[in-house]
Amino acid sequence: MLKQICDVLTALRQYLHQAHLCAQDKGYAAHLLLNNIYERVSEDIDRLKELYIGSTGDTSIANAEGSLLGALKYVRALEDAPDFNSMLKNCLVLEKTADELIRQGVAFCTENPGPFSQGILNALGDVDERRLKEFYLLKTEVER
Repeated sequence: MLKQICDVLTALRQYLHQAHLCAQDKGYAAHLLLNNIYERVSEDIDRLKELYIGSTGDTSIANAEGSLLGALKYVRALEDAPDFNSMLKNCLVLEKTADELIRQGVAFCTENPGPFSQGILNALGDVDERRLKEFYLLKTEVER
């Protein structure tokens, strides 16, 4: 479950980076907002991957090719994003997908407690709260 969450967050990070680069004509505030969200998504991915490795001992989640291939399946499911607003709309779709996966991860850890469950639950709760806030920031930007 953590791998899927990291895959969708990696896809989101790519779209945020793309939108961040294209936000120059939207003003500095939009550029800065996307840069900040991009950085926080990167931190979330890092935290979740470290927890996964720490709880399972499996370092395969750190494999760059595997991470990119996992993200690619989410990117391929989206419509082409030729302009800034399309990029943001794809970010919103990925945010919703991440939210669904995080909720599934919380339910799984709650139903199947293990030695690392509380740490993973805490991390997923933090990531979910941040993703929800950032979803609304992105949604506001799309509606401008």
